[in-house]
Amino acid sequence: MPDLLLEIGAEEMPHTAVLPALAQARQAIEAGLDRLRLEHGPVETYGTPRRLAVFVGELADRQPDREVEYKGPPAERAFTEDGQPTDAALGFARARGVSVEQLAVCETDNGAYVTATVMEEGRPAIEVLPELLAETIGSLSFPKTMRWGDLDVRFVRPIRWIVAMLGTEVIPLEYAGVRSGRVSCGHRTLGATSVKLKDAADYLRALEQASVLADHHSRRKTIQQQAREAAAVYNGTAVLRDDVVDENNFLVEWPHCVVGSFDERFLALPDDVIAMVMEKHQSYFPVAGEAGALLARFIVVANSGEASSEMVRIGNEKVIAARLADAEFYISEDTRSTPEDALEKLKRVTYLGNLGTLYDKTTRLQVVVNWLAERLGPDGDLVAVCDRAALLSKTDQVSQMVGDTKLAGLQGSIGGHYALVAGEDPQVADAIAEQYMPIGADGDLPATTAGALLSVADKLDNLASAFYVGEEPTGTKDPMGLRRQAYGLIVVAVDRSLRFSLPDAIALNMGLLPDRPSAEEPVDVADAAERVKQFVAGRIENYLEAAGVTYDVVRAALAAGWTDAVEVIERARAVSRIRSEDADFEHAVDTATRPANIFRPSGLPDSAAVDPELFEFEIEQTLWTSIGDASAAVNAALKGHANYDAAWAALKALISPIDEYFDAVMVNVEDERLRANRLAVMRHLDRLYCRLADFREIVQ
Repeated sequence: MPDLLLEIGAEEMPHTAVLPALAQARQAIEAGLDRLRLEHGPVETYGTPRRLAVFVGELADRQPDREVEYKGPPAERAFTEDGQPTDAALGFARARGVSVEQLAVCETDNGAYVTATVMEEGRPAIEVLPELLAETIGSLSFPKTMRWGDLDVRFVRPIRWIVAMLGTEVIPLEYAGVRSGRVSCGHRTLGATSVKLKDAADYLRALEQASVLADHHSRRKTIQQQAREAAAVYNGTAVLRDDVVDENNFLVEWPHCVVGSFDERFLALPDDVIAMVMEKHQSYFPVAGEAGALLARFIVVANSGEASSEMVRIGNEKVIAARLADAEFYISEDTRSTPEDALEKLKRVTYLGNLGTLYDKTTRLQVVVNWLAERLGPDGDLVAVCDRAALLSKTDQVSQMVGDTKLAGLQGSIGGHYALVAGEDPQVADAIAEQYMPIGADGDLPATTAGALLSVADKLDNLASAFYVGEEPTGTKDPMGLRRQAYGLIVVAVDRSLRFSLPDAIALNMGLLPDRPSAEEPVDVADAAERVKQFVAGRIENYLEAAGVTYDVVRAALAAGWTDAVEVIERARAVSRIRSEDADFEHAVDTATRPANIFRPSGLPDSAAVDPELFEFEIEQTLWTSIGDASAAVNAALKGHANYDAAWAALKALISPIDEYFDAVMVNVEDERLRANRLAVMRHLDRLYCRLADFREIVQ
């Protein structure tokens, strides 16, 4: 069976655009082939800065024949009472190419209808593929697109060629004024201008001969291998961060690693600064020595051959020397002033428009971080470190280093360096450096307790401030990165087992914010705090589901009520584990949901008390006693370091008395006093089970 190839050739695309486009193209092709009933083998994608390609192995050369049932007129209109076909039946049979004798009557919900079953001959793949491939190209979406020429077409970059082949045949199609063919393009400077393919299967080999490694997986490995070998020549190790490798992978078609060097005086700069210049600005790989310290060398991935190595090296050495000299100058200038000088400057920098200044923010952080530190127990030294770190946490925001937009990513880490230079306690400097961690979902977490507390406090203040002024994320926009910050808050809190009431923390923080302008309505702090809590709950769901906890268990844990993110996460994980280990879980859940299903729709207030004097049956007293015993056991199990297995065992002990209770007692009786008393018992059971989860959310 022949192979299918679609290659979209374009001008250089942004490196971030290639992989998402390949994923979209693959999905569109696979769905389209299934829709067209064309069997096929593996689907592969290949991408470079100048091309997006989808390769389908062993594609059926034609669709299989199939029976198609067509619905015709109602049976009562198609045949007379004595069974003779009417004009309606004759016309329908003629239109479908069958005889009247081949018509059938089919019963439906809307009555009987005449049907015709026709054997539909499959079409050749070469006939049905053009539309699918053109639709695939048109379906690709990008964050930013452009028009070119006088075409009413948008794409990430102008399309210059299209290769569409089924085996040795060209699949005829046209998109954006470009006709498909069998001619691709080689490397812009190293390879042949045009690469004529005899067969779709020749794609990778033919392009490699034209100095294009089209398979991005292979190209990525080549970059890593070349970088390691290049660093080893200088007894070093290439620092290969995945994001930098990925960026380089989609900046080149024919990678060639070149080693450059810089003046060793720049090694006096903090490693974070050197790495930022190399990785974030220039897409270089740093080179580390045996002890892990950076060497005065870097690796650049050139999109050229060995002949241009010297020119590439010299040009990039000039660039990095200039960038490092800028950083050196910034540090020299910034460290001339004291932390107190920077604090004075912070008093002139506004924060979120009408929420005071950055200095005001640091004073809020002092209050919040100290409040968090108190949750860990009395520790005067920790409080002192946290207090000083919070006050100095934003001083680097008025530095020349962070003021350079290309180096703004050094915020925090450079602040920690400046604090050390100023003679601050190293613990204070570490906390300042760690305040923005984690950077990204898989970023490093704070290594110090003070750093973790300051990280959480900073994220709490950002959330509280944004919701206070109505800058909440929408479905498509999150300019302040609040989703990322809420997720980071959760990750740090879990890592440090930092237990605190989120609503209390937000209310404390909002209470420190300045009043809104008099023309505006006063902020409902309780409402804003609740919205923050619900927003964080969404990130807790993401966190738990990423950890393998099913969505129904997550919802059950959250719906039971929570204020402490770490507590509800631990509880959800425990319920998830118990579910997988306890064969009686399903029965226990059925038992747990019965009281809730009776009490919650009743409208009985939560304050309703149980009066044992109104019990009519012995089982009522038995159950009430069992509830008291279970409640005491659950309280003991969840006090301090929670023992969820013990709590679950106490709740399971209620199964038998609850089952016996419902066998003997009717809750919703006519007598109002008896009904209210029995509903109050149901309330106690519901609240007791909710110490673990709202089991009504569990999907059986």
